[in-house]
Amino acid sequence: MIHGNRPVFSASAVLEAIASELSAIKAQDRLTQADLGAVLGKSPDQAAKYCDGSAAMDVVTFARAKREWNGRFTGALDRLCHDSRPTSDSDHGRHCKVLRAAMALAEALADDGEISPDEVRTNRAALEAARDAINDTLGKLTPRAA
Repeated sequence: MIHGNRPVFSASAVLEAIASELSAIKAQDRLTQADLGAVLGKSPDQAAKYCDGSAAMDVVTFARAKREWNGRFTGALDRLCHDSRPTSDSDHGRHCKVLRAAMALAEALADDGEISPDEVRTNRAALEAARDAINDTLGKLTPRAA
């Protein structure tokens, strides 16, 4: 951990995130290493290495797994990517990002009442920054004790 409670984004952390999700999928779906290997286009031995975190996947193998299992496969990695990002945004900074996106959408709607794909592309950075700001704000909520 660095800077308080932010996890370190390292190669070993990435491999661990992938391994934990792939191992969980294997157990939950009652798959064998051969089954995993067939989906991933790899040998059972290579699938076992992915499950124990001792091998890195190439992008084609990663894409096959993401296509097959989507968030079940990338959930831990998505959280690591998000939670390890440096952030210096204050609540005010997040608020400004949301307002910038809202203004961009209002301007896009002004001419014809619709938001075109080109207008989304043009404003993509502002929209994604607002999404991240909203997610960061929602992240302040902690699960209630059971």
